[in-house]
Amino acid sequence: MATGAPKDLRLLALAGGVWLALACGHTDPFTTSPPVTQQPFDPAPPIRLTYNAGADRFASWLPDGSGILYSAQQVDRPDHDLCLAMLPPDGGTQTRLICDFTRLGRDTTNAIESAVLSPAGQLAFFKSRSDVGDPRPTVSAVAVGTSLDPVTAQEVQRIPYTLPGELPVSGISALRWQTEDRLLYVGGLVTQRVPCENCPILDTIRTGYKITQLDLGVPGSLPAPVPGTDFASGLALSGADEILYTLSGDSRVYRRSLSTGGTGIAFDFGAAGVARDLDVAGGRLAAVVGGRVHFSVDPELGPIQWDSGGVLHVVDLATGEDHTLDPGRRLFRRPALSPGGDRLVAEGSELIIVPVAEAVIDTTVSKATDLFLLAVP
Repeated sequence: MATGAPKDLRLLALAGGVWLALACGHTDPFTTSPPVTQQPFDPAPPIRLTYNAGADRFASWLPDGSGILYSAQQVDRPDHDLCLAMLPPDGGTQTRLICDFTRLGRDTTNAIESAVLSPAGQLAFFKSRSDVGDPRPTVSAVAVGTSLDPVTAQEVQRIPYTLPGELPVSGISALRWQTEDRLLYVGGLVTQRVPCENCPILDTIRTGYKITQLDLGVPGSLPAPVPGTDFASGLALSGADEILYTLSGDSRVYRRSLSTGGTGIAFDFGAAGVARDLDVAGGRLAAVVGGRVHFSVDPELGPIQWDSGGVLHVVDLATGEDHTLDPGRRLFRRPALSPGGDRLVAEGSELIIVPVAEAVIDTTVSKATDLFLLAVP
């Protein structure tokens, strides 16, 4: 439902009380319809698009800019599904919510992440299924469908997998359509660890291993890692043949021709800090830079980049001019530029500042994330 409305109302679909045919089939009905709007609850920048007690994340724009896809966690459901949702481009009433994409329904926790629509209308996403209350997935895969319906999508790559001479891949991020029959993503490690003795919540550790191509035009093709992209932390397409990417612990954005292998530096954020989470559109580059990020070598898992978010930067690729977007008291992840490059959606987490002693404060980052819309200079 609309931003600014109570959480239970957000589960309703479009105008007139008519459910979208693909909406979540297990939501309890209401006797009246919520108000329908295509405007945000509060237009003050940065515009908050969602109000969720859980996590709203992995935003992407429809190719024509007419909507925003994202993953919406349903904390009021016992299975805590991470559902596919959609908003109008300016915010407002949620126009799509698809949760139970398997026949198992509420007996399992289903998750749809990194959903992205191709110009021809193909939907690609990362899906997983786990037992309720268990963060370890029993099934994970990259899936592709011919429409915005994840229920009918087909698995094109099961996860985890291990390729000869490569590290095992247990998760993906930054899913992109390179062409209508080829996907790109960052394949890496996703694991859980108890952060402290008697801690009730597990830490989810994600680290990129390599940028990977997946050819859908040749059935049975294996994922193909891109050389020289070890420990990638961000990926964006700058044309069908050129990618921009970042590496863990590095302030630079690299460019690479996929056909020739030629590599160079597209931009260096320097003293601003570690760069990651890239997107490119309209001649602009968006990135998360600095903030609460730490690169280290774990004795069991190897190189790990711990990341609670950072500051949004937008670079004009023609002039090299770097703009920092004012976040308020928030840190951001995973920016998504509109097709024209003039607007940006990102996951925002509030900074929680608590005094613990005289002249001493403790700063933490909220586990809940919502989506914010920002204008791009």
